[in-house]
Amino acid sequence: MKNGNDFGRSISLLNRAAGAYFSKSLKPLGLGPGQQAYLLALEPGECINQDALAERLQVDKANVTRALAALEALACVRRLPSARDGRERLIELTARGLSVRDEAEAVASSWARRLQAGFSDDEWDELEALLSRASGNASPRPY
Repeated sequence: MKNGNDFGRSISLLNRAAGAYFSKSLKPLGLGPGQQAYLLALEPGECINQDALAERLQVDKANVTRALAALEALACVRRLPSARDGRERLIELTARGLSVRDEAEAVASSWARRLQAGFSDDEWDELEALLSRASGNASPRPY
């Protein structure tokens, strides 16, 4: 087993390249870095609370609050009071949010196709499975 430097360097390069690609591609939609993840995590027709969204994305609740405020300002999501608990807010996509989500999904698919170049379907499936396992190992936990 290697010392992990190549792995870390590759992950870092992919992260920077993805950030640049998504930033440039999503700018015409008014989306900032990372906001597409929140849109893509919301299913059309779904109402979900902020805690569930934070868990789904494995991010801090404060990050969800900030991202949703920005998406709400762009008229992509709306927050509704929960009938069960008036203090709780449910999030749903607006009509504009559905449209922007579709475009963000197309950008994400384009990025994935770019990365898949030179891989067979089996190789790509194996890579996805291995990265999913590695991501599971890195899930938030007390260090």
